[in-house]
Amino acid sequence: MQKEFIAVPQEYYQPAQNQGTMQRLKYISNTYDEAGMEIEKDALVYLPYGYETESGDYNVFYLMHGGGGNSDEVFGGMEAKTALKTILDNMIEKKIIEPLIVVAPSFYYKGTTEAKTSTKAAGLLTQNFHHELVKDLIPKVEAEFRVKTGREHRAFGGYSMGSEATWNVFAKCLAVFQYFLPMSGDCWGVELQGGLKCPKETVEYLENAVKTSGRGKEDYALFVCVGDNGVAYQPLHTMMQEMEKHTGYFVFGQNFSEGNVIYCVAAGGTHSYEYCYQYIYNALPYFFAG
Repeated sequence: MQKEFIAVPQEYYQPAQNQGTMQRLKYISNTYDEAGMEIEKDALVYLPYGYETESGDYNVFYLMHGGGGNSDEVFGGMEAKTALKTILDNMIEKKIIEPLIVVAPSFYYKGTTEAKTSTKAAGLLTQNFHHELVKDLIPKVEAEFRVKTGREHRAFGGYSMGSEATWNVFAKCLAVFQYFLPMSGDCWGVELQGGLKCPKETVEYLENAVKTSGRGKEDYALFVCVGDNGVAYQPLHTMMQEMEKHTGYFVFGQNFSEGNVIYCVAAGGTHSYEYCYQYIYNALPYFFAG
């Protein structure tokens, strides 16, 4: 079962009257490998309009870039040169979503040059990122900004290699996150391009992760997006076809009252940030409900 993809209206690409702001967040982390090296990291943070003048806490969406990118990638740096900030500003202004905070980190760090060109090396970083996320980034965000705590107030999403990171966060961090937005990328928990090469084993790997977490299928929500005119389509679509068979843990629906998986395919959609931003537009209204 697939959900209809909705293109972002053209007016959402025009600056909103009420605009959010960008901040740079710096924090100390660790490689969390045999070297155990301390590393300096940063994330770009979107704060909604009114954050500085109003009280109250906000839901938070952690958003990971694709391969070769950095913490500036999805927003286009502090100057917000991409369309994402403008789309978010408009969604909030038009009350499509409640105001939220978006945190854009990176799985790369200084010295990981090989991972910029090696898919295997980048995959090792995405598989390891959840340690940094839980131990360092989330505590720093919650110390610096007015965010709601608790897994029902946190979402994690990512595009391309960031989607692989998202599947890994789903597998390892169900105690920390309730909502997940994998975009244009399958799960590599079993092997590279596992969604294509071994879909059954890959979905069983995700099932076993849920079993280990002790969570029931009502405790997590996946909004999965891909375009059918891009390199990520076949691996992810093959995996999603297999996932539909595993109804004990994954129930597909048009919304999260019908199931815990929404699968959205953009007809003609390419493997590009242009569509990444549109997937975010499609998904965010379904997050943080209730």
